[in-house]
Amino acid sequence: MDAPGLPASAGPALRGVLLSKSFPNPAEPIRGMFVAEQVRATAGLVRWSVVAPVPYVPKALAAALGEPYVRGVDVVDGVTVRRPRYLVAPRRLTHRFVPAAIAVAARRAFDEARREVSADFVHAHELFTGGGAALRLCARAGLPFVVTVHGQDLYSNLVRSSWRSELERAAQATAAIVCVSSRLATDVVDRLGADPAKVVVVPNTYDAERFREVKRTRSQGVRFVSVGRLVPEKGHDVLLEAFARVAGEIRGARLTIVGDGVRRTALESQAASLGIGDRVRFTGALAGDDLVAELAQADVFVLPSRSEGFGVVLIEALATGMPVVATRCGGPEDIVTDEAGVLVEPDDPDALGRGMLAVAERLETFDGRAIACAVMERYSPQAVAARLVRVYEDVVAGRPLRDAIGGSR
Repeated sequence: MDAPGLPASAGPALRGVLLSKSFPNPAEPIRGMFVAEQVRATAGLVRWSVVAPVPYVPKALAAALGEPYVRGVDVVDGVTVRRPRYLVAPRRLTHRFVPAAIAVAARRAFDEARREVSADFVHAHELFTGGGAALRLCARAGLPFVVTVHGQDLYSNLVRSSWRSELERAAQATAAIVCVSSRLATDVVDRLGADPAKVVVVPNTYDAERFREVKRTRSQGVRFVSVGRLVPEKGHDVLLEAFARVAGEIRGARLTIVGDGVRRTALESQAASLGIGDRVRFTGALAGDDLVAELAQADVFVLPSRSEGFGVVLIEALATGMPVVATRCGGPEDIVTDEAGVLVEPDDPDALGRGMLAVAERLETFDGRAIACAVMERYSPQAVAARLVRVYEDVVAGRPLRDAIGGSR
């Protein structure tokens, strides 16, 4: 995992264990890609070993249950990835015990990983699961840990006192809380009571080799595209209502929805009932070059989410030079500028439709090269790696965080 732009001669000055249940595996190659991209980005300055716990599913029942069967150890681009399996049960009954279950299941893999690289810190992802597991594993190993908060790992676990208690314990024990957006950092402090001296904002990065500026050729109508899991919080139902309004205004307008999920059948039925079924295309989940090709054929990217901790798909779209319409739902406020697109209120089809029309009407005024360059400057692997490494250096040295939102040091 070479980090573009980082000096090879620097070597692995830091040694870390990455702990996250959100990480790609052979059965789920796009799972947690944003975490894998951070490992790649920092690989020139950190010697990593990865522990990526996965739910236990008996091989004989995996297909019948519709669940992936994953186990074992892989070496990916020179980095060892261990996948211990932990027991899961219905969320309402046992969710509070998941961090402990992960810690127990991952103990052997974690010990092997830290010995492999002589680890001097741990970086966990997701405050509830990764943070809670790291709290237990690192206390036993005597290692400091960093935890990244992505959004729903905070918000969905504030609703019950036992779950919130797990969040508070992890937030108190960690040496640094990395938040992927400014809104999230504010909420970690205000809603969870985290110490602002331990909270830093470091965005996600993206595959800058794959997502590059595209020279687009215009066709009749405007081609809109949206990418995301087809689940309620992503707001595709709102998008379809908004597009029905747009389709009445722009002759030949088309919409492509990339992604899959529990809402797909309902969304296809909604498109038909709105009379736009012939102008909306559902592609299913796409990744890598297939996703790049789909973005290259579009004119405007739309993110209609009700809640979004960051929004990697936004920076991937912007990296191709495409203007965007997104909702003010958390992460996009840090990403979308007036030069790159429009922000609207979430869960409002009229506002989203007006935003889509506004961008379509001034499509020729957007500077695709400037949009792509701005994304590279702010979110490239080099830029994000530099910010993460500053956090790691401070944590390992046991000094105050230089980039904490509680004040510069």
